[in-house]
Amino acid sequence: MFEKLKKWIMKDLTGENEAARVAFIIRINSLLMCSYFLLWAIGFAFEERWRNVVSCGVCLYAFAVSMWLTYRNKVNAARYIYSTVLVLWMTGFVMQWGWDCGIQHFIFVLLALIFVSSYNSDSIKFLGCVGIFALRMFLYVWHIIHEPFEILDDQIIYIFQMFNIVYIFSSMIIVLYFFTRDIMDTEAKLARYNQKLRAVAGQDPLTKLPNREKIYAYIDEKIKSKTLENGMCVAMGDIDFFKKVNDTYGHDAGDEVLRSVAAVFREYMSEHGSVARWGGEEFLFIFVNENLDTAGSEVFELLGKIRALPIEWNGEILKITMTFGVADVNIAPGDGDNENIIADNVREAITSADQKLYMGKKGGRNTVMI
Repeated sequence: MFEKLKKWIMKDLTGENEAARVAFIIRINSLLMCSYFLLWAIGFAFEERWRNVVSCGVCLYAFAVSMWLTYRNKVNAARYIYSTVLVLWMTGFVMQWGWDCGIQHFIFVLLALIFVSSYNSDSIKFLGCVGIFALRMFLYVWHIIHEPFEILDDQIIYIFQMFNIVYIFSSMIIVLYFFTRDIMDTEAKLARYNQKLRAVAGQDPLTKLPNREKIYAYIDEKIKSKTLENGMCVAMGDIDFFKKVNDTYGHDAGDEVLRSVAAVFREYMSEHGSVARWGGEEFLFIFVNENLDTAGSEVFELLGKIRALPIEWNGEILKITMTFGVADVNIAPGDGDNENIIADNVREAITSADQKLYMGKKGGRNTVMI
């Protein structure tokens, strides 16, 4: 039963230009006010206050219409009916029974609705706030100047107060719940989307390795950490005769080669630093807190893994080799505090590694130049 009621209340709008959040707020608050006036009507009936019973019945009907309109994709009309009936009820209530009954505090529900259930301009919202402020001042001045039409016993006033407080707080909770839920859901979606964008922006789409921008940020972070007692080295690696693979087997085969070697690089470098796709069939390796001798021996080990890597393509096993150039990054004490020095030293090291790679290519490929 409860699930059916919840499903009915939470039924979404079919209109493309209507905000579900606004409909939910008006719908549930209208249902709440229907119960409010139904209880008042029952209470007035016991007291044989038939004129009050009729007025409660009119208000109950109006709020029921307001709720019904949200299912007809007429949320603006529903909001206007809800607000108008609430204003008239507050005004009549204060005039008849006085300020101490607390009905005037429903005005804060109207104030919240102006901001959370309307896409009007700021000037329109401001005018709405001015109108609510004027109503509040009018009711306050009225209660000072005029005696209420009917003087109630303190016990009845306490009942009025408790009753109104419960419904006012309930209405405010409903308004704020749907408003904050909508905002938090949107912010969560944006956060996930931005995280995804950042990941994609710093990643090579084919190999899933970091791209140049991401690897530069990684280098900068490591140097600034000032924990590189053994220094930092870079290596530039290039797949030998990669064009021949593309020409012989097609570019799809070339892509498979790149993905396969990238998987080996990612696994191996996870314990030594990082690796990025530099461009085409070239890869840049960053060895963190390692000197040139250590980095050089590890690149030899990595070359052995590439030589032994079987890449299956259309029933054939492709075997490839690579050529590497290794260079160290000149990091002096205090360099981590200067962005320009860091950038210059990194570029210089990458250029040196690239030159050694070129020398290895001229010398026959399938080697490591240190």
